[in-house]
Amino acid sequence: MPTPAGCVLGVDPGLRVTGWALLDARESAPRIEYGVIRPPRGAATAVRLRAITNGLLEAIDAHGPSAVAVERPFVKENMRTALALGQAQAAALLAAAWRELEVFEYAPREIKQTAAGDGGATKEAVAEALRRQLRLEAGPRPLDASDALAVAYCHLLASSGRRRLLPQR
Repeated sequence: MPTPAGCVLGVDPGLRVTGWALLDARESAPRIEYGVIRPPRGAATAVRLRAITNGLLEAIDAHGPSAVAVERPFVKENMRTALALGQAQAAALLAAAWRELEVFEYAPREIKQTAAGDGGATKEAVAEALRRQLRLEAGPRPLDASDALAVAYCHLLASSGRRRLLPQR
């Protein structure tokens, strides 16, 4: 079981767009910050990875998480896509290592199951479930940021042994 963390940076890795979200549940009302990193289009892979690493370092430095949770890439039909996701994930791992933060990895189905109650949920369904559960006026946009918030949410629940962060109304 992951060590308890009250403030986690969730990362949804991608070479085109990497979503990040900070979920700080140390207060009675969670603090949520989120954004996306968009590496330069058409840039070499190394340049994109540097942009992802630097963007995540900025998010870590600005928000001070105690841990980083990352979505683990999965292989479906397209091996090239899986490789690209793995490279973007490596950039997230490197950023966490540079700041000496513990890293936790979660499978996409586990994240969706935790956030939306359905391991096969769509991105939109996950965003709506998070909006309700975290009592947000609107779910984070773009959906890459919402996915990152789902990763952070999954980690906080897994590390605390709880079923939800906020009590039901």
